[in-house]
Amino acid sequence: PQAPVEAEPELPAPPQVSGEALPVRVSGQKLDALLGRSGELRVAMLRLEGHAESLEALRDDVTGLRETVRGTTSETTLRRVELELARVARVLAQDRRALFQSSTGLDDEVRRSRMLPFEEGCTGLERAARDVAHGLGRRVRMEVHGGGLDLDRSLLQSLREPLLHLVRNAVAHGLEAPEERVRHGKPEEGRVVLSARLRGSRVEVAVEDDGRGLDLEALRERARARGLEAPEDDEEAARLVFLPGLSTAAKVTAVSGRGVGLDVVRAQVEALRGSVEVVFKAGQGTRFTLDVPLTLSTLRVLLVAAGGQILALASEGVDRLLRLAPSDVREVEGRMSWVTPDALVPLASLAGVLDLPAGPPKARPSAVVLSAGTAQAALVVDEVIAEQEVLVRSLGSRVKRARHVAAAAVLPDGRMALLLNPASLVRAAGGRPSAHFFPTPKEQVARRRVVLADDSPTTRMLEQSILEGAGYDVTACADGAEAWERLQAGGADAMVLDVEMPRMDGFQVTEAVRASPRFGRVPVVLVTSREKPEDKARGLQAGASAYIVKSAFDPTSLLETLRRLL
Repeated sequence: PQAPVEAEPELPAPPQVSGEALPVRVSGQKLDALLGRSGELRVAMLRLEGHAESLEALRDDVTGLRETVRGTTSETTLRRVELELARVARVLAQDRRALFQSSTGLDDEVRRSRMLPFEEGCTGLERAARDVAHGLGRRVRMEVHGGGLDLDRSLLQSLREPLLHLVRNAVAHGLEAPEERVRHGKPEEGRVVLSARLRGSRVEVAVEDDGRGLDLEALRERARARGLEAPEDDEEAARLVFLPGLSTAAKVTAVSGRGVGLDVVRAQVEALRGSVEVVFKAGQGTRFTLDVPLTLSTLRVLLVAAGGQILALASEGVDRLLRLAPSDVREVEGRMSWVTPDALVPLASLAGVLDLPAGPPKARPSAVVLSAGTAQAALVVDEVIAEQEVLVRSLGSRVKRARHVAAAAVLPDGRMALLLNPASLVRAAGGRPSAHFFPTPKEQVARRRVVLADDSPTTRMLEQSILEGAGYDVTACADGAEAWERLQAGGADAMVLDVEMPRMDGFQVTEAVRASPRFGRVPVVLVTSREKPEDKARGLQAGASAYIVKSAFDPTSLLETLRRLL
């Protein structure tokens, strides 16, 4: 008989796949690495944008050069070069737009994948509060407001330690014992609230309790005992809690009396390019507010020069830029201040704060006004260079505690600049002795006045920076007619002129100067892209004292020419 055929075992039905994708676990290190690569791509985008602008400028130069050789055999060659540059510029613009869209989309997706709710960053803090309260015979209830707010994983991780310090501090120092709370008409159970909210490109995290508030007299007494100044202003006195080693606890316990904690909180928050402030109402509670950036990987910064270094300041910490005059500055108790209608803002040299060599005094020095919480300071710099987006990189453990330095900024051209800590600079500026920002009367007499004219803003700013760095008092003009008007209005010791300018070109200005009985002997230096012998001959025939070609431009040659003529 035929053997029975065994039935094939039934395979389990495949799982029903819903429309939603299955979750995938990715390590935080991989997300950090991906965000770093995304940031590098954004910086490369900025570099490409700079190349595109340079190409457009080159194309304009070729167009201008072709006009000067019209009718010669070189015109055909230059026309071919101009057309090819136009084609390359169009292709580069298309590639730049496509790359911008892709890099922006990638950056957004990577950041979204790293987001976690704020309440996840608060996990375990309630237990820490209960443990401290139990050890002190107190009762506490912790609340989290804004727990659904999504924040970057690295930011939450970095905030973990400061929040733990503040929660433990609120229970140990803020909340009263149950019987004391009842005497003051409060419930026996104390209340600690953690909250988070967005403010533009920053996030504000607060830790608030309904306890007794700060004991300002005890803080002042401890400060005097350590030889420190005890401010009379209550707001300033409250900030004493952030000084290292300053504790008002009557005895040492597991969580208080050692004078550590709040100074650590301030240091950790400032390492995140943030600030921490404290406000309180006596008998009603204390509120600590942490203000930190929303992202820690890329940042928009203001680049400045000081002491021969290029340095970066987070744009969000810069209130305004100034050109100081002597009337804007006042010396009070041996310290310099910038005078505003509402207050005296501490004024110092950025090079002096960083112990870098000081630049020469200027008649109108540039200053950057920084803010950290409610405090402000104005810092004099040698030059304000530019504002741009940079990639932020850690300096590593060896230089982690470098004074006034928060991180390193990778510039679009690949160079590195130190990213400075605004809160640390603001504090240091307030304690600096008087500095010499303006030339003495003797130095002012020695300063020569130069009228500079160039219709290219970039070239004009570069030449102005070179001349001012050499000690000249520079009046910068956008065209020849303005330069001629400025000369007639205020005179000058010398003129530095481009040739191709609207309204009056450099040749016409030179001829007008030489025909003037009043200014006929003023030296005129032409700095131009025209390098043909006939152009040079025309410039000298018009009366130019010197003729410098931009293609061979060297700051040293310009300064040496002026020195010789003057």
